[in-house]
Amino acid sequence: MSDCTPPRLRLVAAGESLRGLADEELMTRHRDGHPGCFDVLVERYRAKIFGFLMRMGFQAAQAEELAADVFLKIHRAAPRYEPTAKFTTFLYTVARRRGLNARDRMSHRMEIAAGGHELDSGPSGGVDAERQLAAKRSVALLQTELARLPEEHQAAFVLYYGEGLSCADIATTLSISPAEAKGRLAYARKLLRQRLAGRVPEATSSESST
Repeated sequence: MSDCTPPRLRLVAAGESLRGLADEELMTRHRDGHPGCFDVLVERYRAKIFGFLMRMGFQAAQAEELAADVFLKIHRAAPRYEPTAKFTTFLYTVARRRGLNARDRMSHRMEIAAGGHELDSGPSGGVDAERQLAAKRSVALLQTELARLPEEHQAAFVLYYGEGLSCADIATTLSISPAEAKGRLAYARKLLRQRLAGRVPEATSSESST
């Protein structure tokens, strides 16, 4: 019996089934020439890689361009891909290296932007606006101090808190041991707490809670 499903609906069904696959399976299928698999990976991680590059200190336009380049490099590396580690570890390794290479070529460190939304100016302004401003300043301070950390400690902090990678995945991404990854993360937290003490409320309270 022939399939009478319209082509457009078959494509939609294929896309939905691909979205249910694990990252490694999608990348393996992309390597083997199956259409649509890489599009799902890009859709799944484009915003995350953009955010990762923003936290490395790049402005939005630069982060967008670098993110596109990261996925281009992943695509070109597909023929050599083997699922020996998590796809996200591979992805963030490429993103980090691309970011470092781009930053090395910059004549000066890009200004760290606090980002966020415009403050509300409606009738409920007042206290809410003050809270938003305080939160925005706290984020700006954290990003500024994060950018001042030694690069290896900054990378561990961003990968753990910003991207949700485990210490084992961070170790693979940075080509270090899990113990060294934990050490770098602990040192980054210590430095940030010291530098933010008295400037950000959470910095002093978190010190006593860990």
